Amino acid sequence: MIYVIGSGPAGVAAAVALTRQGLPVTVLDVGLSLEPARAAAVGRLAARPPQGWAAADVATVRQHLTADAGGVPLKVSFGSDFVYRDAERHLPRRATGVGVVPSFGEGGFGNVWGAAALPYLRDELDGWPLGPGELEGAFARVLSFVGLSGADDDLAERFPAYTDRLEALPASRQAEELLGDLRRHREALRAQGFVFGRARLAVAGRNAGGHGCERCGLCMSGCPYGLIYNPAVTLRGLVARGLVTYVPGVLVTGFAERGGEVHIDVRQLATGRTVRHVASRLYVAGGVLGTTKLYLASIGAYDHELVVRDSQYFLLPMLRYSGVPGVSDEGLHTLSQVFLEVFDPRLSARSIHLQLYTYNPLYRRAVEATLGAAYPALRPLSEALLRRMLLIQGYLHSDLSGEIGLTLRRDGVLDLEGRPGPRTRRVLGGLVAKLRRNRSSLRAVPLRPLLKLGEPGRGFHCGGSLPMRRRPGDFETDPLGRPAGFERVHLVDATVFPTVTASTITLTVMANAYRIGAHEDAGR
Repeated sequence: MIYVIGSGPAGVAAAVALTRQGLPVTVLDVGLSLEPARAAAVGRLAARPPQGWAAADVATVRQHLTADAGGVPLKVSFGSDFVYRDAERHLPRRATGVGVVPSFGEGGFGNVWGAAALPYLRDELDGWPLGPGELEGAFARVLSFVGLSGADDDLAERFPAYTDRLEALPASRQAEELLGDLRRHREALRAQGFVFGRARLAVAGRNAGGHGCERCGLCMSGCPYGLIYNPAVTLRGLVARGLVTYVPGVLVTGFAERGGEVHIDVRQLATGRTVRHVASRLYVAGGVLGTTKLYLASIGAYDHELVVRDSQYFLLPMLRYSGVPGVSDEGLHTLSQVFLEVFDPRLSARSIHLQLYTYNPLYRRAVEATLGAAYPALRPLSEALLRRMLLIQGYLHSDLSGEIGLTLRRDGVLDLEGRPGPRTRRVLGGLVAKLRRNRSSLRAVPLRPLLKLGEPGRGFHCGGSLPMRRRPGDFETDPLGRPAGFERVHLVDATVFPTVTASTITLTVMANAYRIGAHEDAGR
């Protein structure tokens, strides 16, 4: 029997690859899920178009989603924090200056991600122990069960779509005007190293019931129609078809190889009892914190610091030269609308990834929180600004970003220390200056005083604590994610990434996990 730990994007991608080889798979998971009352509200919304929604159901799924001048705090799913619940109990931490947290929800962070889905750039996989094209087939296979929206545009020159089922979501009027300006100035922007296109999003064109995007604006809370990809849905389908056995309510505490088998120690959360499972192979996908801790605990490596690499997350508002009236009344989706990639070796040897967002009702909440008692008097001005405002959510390559020192102590607590990157602010200052120099082509100006940098890990694009190497040493893994000294244990999430590029991380996490799960040794 083959076991997988975790039901997030990596665990599910590995499970799909394994089941496609006809192999029996058991998934072990804490597996927290949405509360029944909230799930019922989502079900009622999913059964009818937005015009027929009950206000109470909408209020339920929008609950606890807030924003302030620093952005959106940890996103909730349909008003629930189940994605992060019990994290301190299951993975106790002492963290200083760190933004990343673990998830023990069924589907992991696939419940709350922004669905941005670009592959890693081929020419930024230097340092990865993979041959040319090894990931490319896995991208295509992952996208055979993950829907992808976008367009056949300039992004494809550097970021292949790996699918012929690319569908475009409806763009907001602000996005249409922005794209129109970018196209008019395409050659000038290309000469400056900008490549742009419609956002690539892991969003299906239609669900099983025939519903497409209803432009209801609930994307940040969760899509009632299930169009935003969630690995939990794929997992449930595998279970329903008898391909996977799902065991929730358990916490894996250790593993060891003995006599050609993997012994897995598991604590049942309901009873506190510890039981042992025996596997022919084990695929670990507990997220960078969970996977790293489990490995360190399994080999008894206490008080030894590892380094988690991060892709610096930042927010930067921009103000368009002209506004779009009635933005607050428009039906729209609130995921990223446009991707802008920056290739400028004078600024950075690595690419910079920018996701552009148009109007979102959360912007108004952030303005209200910032202005406080002055908001009523300044409301007309703030409304005029909202008609012109864009928000960039950006990322840098890990070479230009901070890092997290990670140490497992003998009391079972992870010590986490965030360390800012020494070059981060200089590169971001250069980026803002570059955007400002090109404001006539962008028809927008960056608001430098409002630039916000996240703590290391805050963008949840982090990994590399046990990186893949061609010849792994201590605290490294081979190209199949096997830690030094192990033959039948594979780490399959971003823990094994040698670098974290600026591009979106989840699609590459899934492709790499699929690649490892599809390896010919899996059934042996």
